[in-house]
Amino acid sequence: MENRILIIGDELLGEQGEAANRFAEILLCREANRPVQFSINAPAPQSLRQLLDRASADIIGKKAGRIILGLGLKELKRGGTDYNGVFTLYQALAHEILSKTLATVHFLTIPEDMFPQAPSQVVALNDLLRGLASQDDKRVRIMDFAAYVADFKEKQLERGKFGRSLYTDDGLPTSICNTFLSLFLYDFIKKELK
Repeated sequence: MENRILIIGDELLGEQGEAANRFAEILLCREANRPVQFSINAPAPQSLRQLLDRASADIIGKKAGRIILGLGLKELKRGGTDYNGVFTLYQALAHEILSKTLATVHFLTIPEDMFPQAPSQVVALNDLLRGLASQDDKRVRIMDFAAYVADFKEKQLERGKFGRSLYTDDGLPTSICNTFLSLFLYDFIKKELK
């Protein structure tokens, strides 16, 4: 159903899912007369593998019109698999959702500063995620948060200094990052809903 938005994410959406919850609140406040329902699973306790295995109940069974996925960071940080392994699971999850629902699926890219130990892994994963949109299915949307953050950082450098950092030294999102992401989500989805 078009008015149901399912959000599934890992720490990309905040340690407690703050960005996802703020986004839902902003949309409900700004679009008070729009009938919309949210189901938020952030931070998802499940791994990508577990989400794929439980997709029928945890994703498809929600009957959402829009599904926002912000995943992969947990797997990269946990180690044991590289960006190719993460993308393989992500792609399988996307295929499962797209083949069994009519939902539009939005994939969030990950800013490289969120994984300072190996930013090249994040860059490579984002490139693969962007490739999902070039396929024929018009229900796939890329929410390029990584590019949005890079543009923000460039503007900050033009100003000559950073007002506040978006991430801790460990790559965790700060409060301002969660607000920034929630506003990004709102702007993107608002255009989609028009």
